[in-house]
Amino acid sequence: MKDFEQETAKFFEGCLPIEELARRGEDTMRYGPLKPVGLFDARLGDFRDPDNKDKRPYAVVQLRQEDKAGQLWNLVGFQTNLRWGEQKRVFRLIPGLEAAEFIRLGVMHRNTFLNSPQLLAPTLQFKTRSTLLAAGQLTGTEGYGAAVAGGWLAGTNAACLVRGLAPLVLPPTTLMGALFDFITSASPQHFQPMPPNFGILPAFPSRIRNKQVRYQAYRDRALADLNHWQQQSQFVCWPAAI
Repeated sequence: MKDFEQETAKFFEGCLPIEELARRGEDTMRYGPLKPVGLFDARLGDFRDPDNKDKRPYAVVQLRQEDKAGQLWNLVGFQTNLRWGEQKRVFRLIPGLEAAEFIRLGVMHRNTFLNSPQLLAPTLQFKTRSTLLAAGQLTGTEGYGAAVAGGWLAGTNAACLVRGLAPLVLPPTTLMGALFDFITSASPQHFQPMPPNFGILPAFPSRIRNKQVRYQAYRDRALADLNHWQQQSQFVCWPAAI
């Protein structure tokens, strides 16, 4: 990057350029976009067999098909600040891509987001201007599902405000409720975008060690609390908004 870019650039830990991962060590890439976990190649034998561990794939590059003819493929997880000539040189070091033709080279995108813990309430209203609401990735959420849910909540609450009704706050035991609670209550000094994940849900009183049972418990609690929330709020404003 240029000097003036480095002064303000802050990398999002969930979407680092490949050269930044490389600086942190070879294993950083192997546990990131080059992660080979779960792959099985019959030509190498079953590496899940303890006696066959040396056949486990060391690293893998994922290619995503971009056209119907299968001639255009995208390198997944390889956003980069490398100059275009250097990209061609480095990526042709990958076995199988020695003679690849590069149609579109990698670039970094800027992800602009609000300091939501400082600015927003869990209703997605601005704290200092309650008639203004925000939604989507601008709020610091990650993923399409979160963007859709944020748009629904902001739009519904805008309709509530127009009708003079109290805005809605989703239960924090639901995944979207927990996400909106997180982005509006995290530390403003170190706020980073967050995708929906089980780690932001409130813990159970006693630990559930079995992962499948724990996820089912998350689901059951969320549905029960959502049903109770629906009955309590009686959805006084959203039918008209729809």
